[in-house]
Amino acid sequence: MGILVRFNETKTNYFTMVGIMNEIVIPAARRLKTESKSYLAYEIPDFVRDYYWMFVTQQDEKNIHYEKLKITKPFKPRSTGKHSQNHHANGHVQQLCVQTGIDFEVMKYYTKKLAISRGYPFDTAPDGAVIPWSETRIDTTQCGYWIEAIHQFAAEHDYWLKEDDFGVL
Repeated sequence: MGILVRFNETKTNYFTMVGIMNEIVIPAARRLKTESKSYLAYEIPDFVRDYYWMFVTQQDEKNIHYEKLKITKPFKPRSTGKHSQNHHANGHVQQLCVQTGIDFEVMKYYTKKLAISRGYPFDTAPDGAVIPWSETRIDTTQCGYWIEAIHQFAAEHDYWLKEDDFGVL
């Protein structure tokens, strides 16, 4: 069990604690030039610096001097506000709730679980349960997967969804 430290794209000190620290996710880090192609160097953002050094200190105490790296392009966060993907998805969830009588948070969770098969990201709980990510952690592509899953669910169960040229009415 470990402390899973995740930071959102607004660079706040948001994190989830699960035990000892075993992962730090930095949404974007500036790569620094090095004299050799054998070395990597990245600037550690201010908002994560203390946690990074806690992690390194913990590893040093265990005589562990390797870390697993996964380098990807920074993602474009999902859009928010009127006529945005976030507004589109949540508007459709609200429409489904009116028609089904199901609680908003329950319907939102359920449709995100449906989107996992399309590529919507998730975490796995210690008991193996799949937990879809909050929309604060997803990018535009992943939000699109969620919207597609909502549309499919509505079509398969004969629920209607109203949209205009800008998204949800």
